[in-house]
Amino acid sequence: MSDHSRANDAMALFIALHQNDWQGFFDANSLQRGKRYANQRRVLGELSLELDAEWLTLSGDVEGSEREPYHTDVTIGILGRDETLITDCSCPVGVRCKHAVALIQTFLNQMGNGAEVFAERQPHNGASGKTDTQQSLKQRWEKWIKELDQSPASVGEGQRVEATYRLALFLDSRDQVGPTPVLSVLPAWLRPGKQKSRGNGWVAPRSIEVSRSGALVPAPEGGWLPEQEEAIDQLMHGEHEVTWSSTQRMWALVSHSFQARALWALLESETPPLLFHRRQTGTRLERGPTCQLSPSWQADSEGVQRLHPTTVPEDTLSSEAIIARVGRGLCYLDPERGQFGRMEGAPELLDKLYRSPPLPPDISEWLGERLQQAPTLAERLPTPTRIEEQTLKDVTPQLKVTMCVAEGQLGFSHGAPLPRWIQVGAGVVSFDYAGIEVPPEEGDTANGYRDGQRLTIQRDTQAERTLVHGLPSGMVTLEHLEKKSTVPAYLELPPWTLLLPHHGTPPTRATEWPTHLAGPDEWWEMIDTLRQAGCLIEFSEDFPKEPIYLEPEAWYGELEPAGNGWFDLALDIEVEGERVNLLPILRQLLKREDFPLEPREEEADDASWTLELDEHRRLTLPLSRLRGLMTPILDWLGDERDPDASVTLPLTAAEKVAPVAEHERWAGREEVSALAQRLRELPASLPQPPGFVGELRDYQSRGLAWLRFLSELGTGGILADDMGLGKTVQVLAHVLDERARGSLKGPTLVIAPTSLVGNWCTEAARFAPDLQVVALQGGKAQRERQFAEALPDADLVITTYALLIRDLERLGETAFGLLVLDEAQAIKNAASQTARAVRALKAKRAVAMTGTPLENHLGELWAQLDAVAPGALGSQQWFGQCFRTPIEKEGDVALREQLSRRLAPLMLRRTKQQVLGELPDKTETRREITLSGAQRELYESLRLAQHQRVQQAVAERGLAGSGIVMLDALLKLRQVCCDPRLVKLDSAQKVRRSAKLDQLRELLPPLIEEGRRILVFSQFTEMLGLIGQALEKDGIAYTTLTGDTPGKTRTQRVARFQQGEVPVFLISLKAGGTGLNLTAADTVIHYDPWWNPAVEAQATGRAHRMGQQNPVFVYKLMCAGTVEERIHDLQSRKAALAASILEGGAERQSDGPLFDEEDLALLFAPVA
Repeated sequence: MSDHSRANDAMALFIALHQNDWQGFFDANSLQRGKRYANQRRVLGELSLELDAEWLTLSGDVEGSEREPYHTDVTIGILGRDETLITDCSCPVGVRCKHAVALIQTFLNQMGNGAEVFAERQPHNGASGKTDTQQSLKQRWEKWIKELDQSPASVGEGQRVEATYRLALFLDSRDQVGPTPVLSVLPAWLRPGKQKSRGNGWVAPRSIEVSRSGALVPAPEGGWLPEQEEAIDQLMHGEHEVTWSSTQRMWALVSHSFQARALWALLESETPPLLFHRRQTGTRLERGPTCQLSPSWQADSEGVQRLHPTTVPEDTLSSEAIIARVGRGLCYLDPERGQFGRMEGAPELLDKLYRSPPLPPDISEWLGERLQQAPTLAERLPTPTRIEEQTLKDVTPQLKVTMCVAEGQLGFSHGAPLPRWIQVGAGVVSFDYAGIEVPPEEGDTANGYRDGQRLTIQRDTQAERTLVHGLPSGMVTLEHLEKKSTVPAYLELPPWTLLLPHHGTPPTRATEWPTHLAGPDEWWEMIDTLRQAGCLIEFSEDFPKEPIYLEPEAWYGELEPAGNGWFDLALDIEVEGERVNLLPILRQLLKREDFPLEPREEEADDASWTLELDEHRRLTLPLSRLRGLMTPILDWLGDERDPDASVTLPLTAAEKVAPVAEHERWAGREEVSALAQRLRELPASLPQPPGFVGELRDYQSRGLAWLRFLSELGTGGILADDMGLGKTVQVLAHVLDERARGSLKGPTLVIAPTSLVGNWCTEAARFAPDLQVVALQGGKAQRERQFAEALPDADLVITTYALLIRDLERLGETAFGLLVLDEAQAIKNAASQTARAVRALKAKRAVAMTGTPLENHLGELWAQLDAVAPGALGSQQWFGQCFRTPIEKEGDVALREQLSRRLAPLMLRRTKQQVLGELPDKTETRREITLSGAQRELYESLRLAQHQRVQQAVAERGLAGSGIVMLDALLKLRQVCCDPRLVKLDSAQKVRRSAKLDQLRELLPPLIEEGRRILVFSQFTEMLGLIGQALEKDGIAYTTLTGDTPGKTRTQRVARFQQGEVPVFLISLKAGGTGLNLTAADTVIHYDPWWNPAVEAQATGRAHRMGQQNPVFVYKLMCAGTVEERIHDLQSRKAALAASILEGGAERQSDGPLFDEEDLALLFAPVA
């Protein structure tokens, strides 16, 4: 192949590398080190370039850390191939390594001298014949047509910026071949920010790039100004360097004269761009004066002088200024003084100054004489400074720490690549002797240089040791880590370098450095501690800028009513004139384990907390003020459905928030303060309202005051007193109180179980005879007459849950002033038809009544409270995630207590134990029965079979999916305990004796002889029939009540028992759980236990309730060692959970789930 063809191949590779952005294929560390290798000429020998069809491969050997150089290939597609760059290297990394970068950069450096270098010495062993075959030409045309078809005819709307944007140039410098860096430019559009105190007032940078069609995008809304477009177009046509942050940015290297001319023309135009150092948040730059490059001598600590560039006039630039090449000229970039400008002088002179040899003191005089012998040199170079010798004694050293970024390289672990380069913060220790820095090396003296004098410093080694021993704790030296573990390679730091382990735990191997050592941005607290300890702190150029610590200039709050007894709270602070939402900050603090919600021991009164506001700003907030804001809203602050959203609080929190409002700038403060005052003025108890006949007990008067409290707030709640404490009486008194105050607009609707309608009518007639009561009942025609004739004048309307569904449309026509849900567990399933019907009613407020708001799980509690106070516990999904699951399955005690605090204002619950002074005593006795004979054998055989059946179901469907099988199996075992005749199996029907029934027949006669009035409860209606047959044989009078007992017959049988006609009342657990006042009874017998202790307690409450004059005895019959006894154990766990949620008092014995496979195994254990 001809030399001309080889030169063409080199040019094709040159173009392909730039067009395909070769730097974007490498990470920043590989790019940095690869270019350094190229500058250090580590690419050995001649480069090889090979063309194979439509691929170009560049090959060469690169000197690495091993003895043998690494062989590296770089291949890139041309002539329509995919824009892919492939690298292959014999080094351990293998692909996209620094050696490939060095190879490419060396090639580009050589191309700066022209592609002829390859034509002079390029062997070619690749493609033969023509490459532009007919097939390849077709492929190229296809790609060209596709690109033309996809390219826009003009700049689209998405590639334009609004008129508010301003053209800006980000300026920096990049190292190239030679010691002089090259100016790099990134053109971008900036939009003015709302607050000019941040980011120099400019935000939202959009970098300008050259599209495939050659257009500059994005373009300004009104089109480019010709001088701007031409200048930027020329700037962008040259070598580029890609940087990565959140987006890719392509910096133009201003290495050509035409680019330099375009830059200066743009800056001198009528609409010059804004100038910034590196980014819009960096230093804002202005055009500085033109200065002249001038050499000067600078000496190091040993008195060795070197030539350095300075300026004429002097002090034009700061010590941090950068002198860079721009085209064939020079410029300066001075972030410290905020200036950018031209510098007159030749880049070649600057290169020579950087490459000048050192000048030790003993030959400085000789060089001065030598320069005088060459007049032309003497005019261009200053005479070296004459160095004098002086000894420095009796100087007290000061500890100095120079902060820098420690970079190291990790290798491989078990053949897997690790992050190649890591960065951690580091502090290099030294001693400052009157401005002379002395490293902590061995020796009694040290050398330094100052003001033309070479100093010999007499060191105070004892003082140095004292300073080192006084360093704050928590840091570790590199020397210590090197002794204890492996460290990354290429650290290039002295052994006395300080490193900061996380949580005081240093790494034990190199791979732990990124996770165990603090990064540069994590050092600021320790840096402050070092300063307080008297250390001098300096920063290297690569260390991040020290953050600015700010304090709020003002605090703001806003309280806005949100309806239904809630209000929205917003909190802001003002920082540098900008309003900052404080709520996300408070929510983040709440998540931090190290944030002290309570004052720590010996905490200062002015203690503060510092947090990161943005990259360069830290916010310092007083802890006392933070706690003052967080404490009243703590239980609601964690509702993070939207971190930036306001906090939605119940109005009951107004009394706690109002005192905070006195110290801030609040909107809505007066309304909240007035509400808080009304709440404070509410009495703890209320007297009987007008129209109430009878006498309220003390706790009932307090309940009446709580109901008025809900009315004042315009919200609902749950009256959850134990059975028998007179919830109906309290609600009737509340209706009368609301009517007397004029607060009740519309009739009151009571929804109750069918069995309680008569009780409501009786109680209303007794305690509130002035109320017009309508009980909806009978057939549809009868209820229609009631709707038309009686409802308009009614004060109290009573219906049932069953009739609610049928009459929902008619009931929906009336706006009720108050909705009362008696036995509200009827809507514990929020998805049920009954619950949906309740929510469809129109009522100003609602009150739920139930003695068991929590029977099985917390979802029932949510359903009942959400029906009367919507939103109080959030959505059902949110409540399940944030409360139900953590409490029930994980035993989260803190959340359980938080839920109790949330419920406290909206649910009033008093147990019988709390008002026991007004109730008769109750004694519970557990009677154990031992199974024997055929009944025991039946139990065991059935237990084995059913346990195997359940185990198989759990294995197939899991515990959660085996509920029906499990309950059916347990039901059969419980039936065997009660009476084998309940089990519908041939083998069971052969067993004619029941140990428990025998025990009951033994127990009843002596009790009846003592004059006891006895209630016998069982879940199984068929069992009540068997008991009845046994009582008839024994000659004991009884009556029975089940779910099938008609209403009229039910009332007659209750009256017979209450009037003493029969001593024994057999009641099914379902029928007797609600709505009965059986105060004539003084003995309760639970024939069989039930899963839910709340249901059993309800049944007992039929006798142990208000009006009872005698002690009540409760007997629980239980077959020892059987499933009945194990059920009792599970009962105690559910009762503990219910008490802890409803009362906030009881503690669970375990923090684990309520029911698990271990419990299942216990239930099916053999008879003990």
